[in-house]
Amino acid sequence: MDTVTILGTRGSIPRAGQEFTRYGGDTICVLVELAGETILLDAGTGLLNCDIPGGTEEKPIPLLLSHFHADHLLGLPMAPLLMDTDNHIDIYAQSRFGMDAEERIERLLSPPIWPVTLELLPAWIRYRELPNTLQLGAVTVETMEGCHPDGVTLMKLRGGGKSIVFLTDCTYTEDIFPKLTGFARGCDLMLCDGQYSDEEWKTRSAFGHNTWKRAAQLGLACGAKKIRIIHHDPFHTDRMLEEAEPQLSALHPDCSFALAREEIKL
Repeated sequence: MDTVTILGTRGSIPRAGQEFTRYGGDTICVLVELAGETILLDAGTGLLNCDIPGGTEEKPIPLLLSHFHADHLLGLPMAPLLMDTDNHIDIYAQSRFGMDAEERIERLLSPPIWPVTLELLPAWIRYRELPNTLQLGAVTVETMEGCHPDGVTLMKLRGGGKSIVFLTDCTYTEDIFPKLTGFARGCDLMLCDGQYSDEEWKTRSAFGHNTWKRAAQLGLACGAKKIRIIHHDPFHTDRMLEEAEPQLSALHPDCSFALAREEIKL
């Protein structure tokens, strides 16, 4: 069975408390099980919820990073997958500003910000460049550049006749909207940034994110079968998102805000 499990839904910073239980307080991390392959997308605090078996030397677990902002990396320092000496992990990301994935993660995992440096993590970790097209067993990963401060890599995963599109941290400008529509055409599942309401957008349009209505419109335009809005604003409570849900279903019959640890069957 091909499934996508949303281990972390929140954007910007994690949240805790009763007001954030339904839609989640952990930052972005997605577990994809597609065509017999197991792939992780981003390493927010949701990575702490990942309890899959670790990878082997012959078949390491691939972790694909969209970009290097802290909310998408905060799960790395304490991730169970990285605390086991038997686990093998391949971390893929595109180099930016003259630094590869290892150099940029090293900036986070180093004193005085964090005392445990990369070389002290028990797991076997390899750092790899994320190309425009990547083959991971039976799954093909295609990428395109999004619109976000410091850059972001958008991804499409195809395998076994199914496709998943991961569009986190991207502003859907008039220029990029048609490109995204083509990139995501006919996907089975679209995971897309929809952090703000239309009213909030008036003062947040330069933050590198998107409105949930615009995200739903993109899914409708590309013919996505299912749409889940991710990267929930840290100040959006369960009640606020529940009250906004009808705006999404009015635009697309299977569009909703992603739930904490939601498992989506393709």
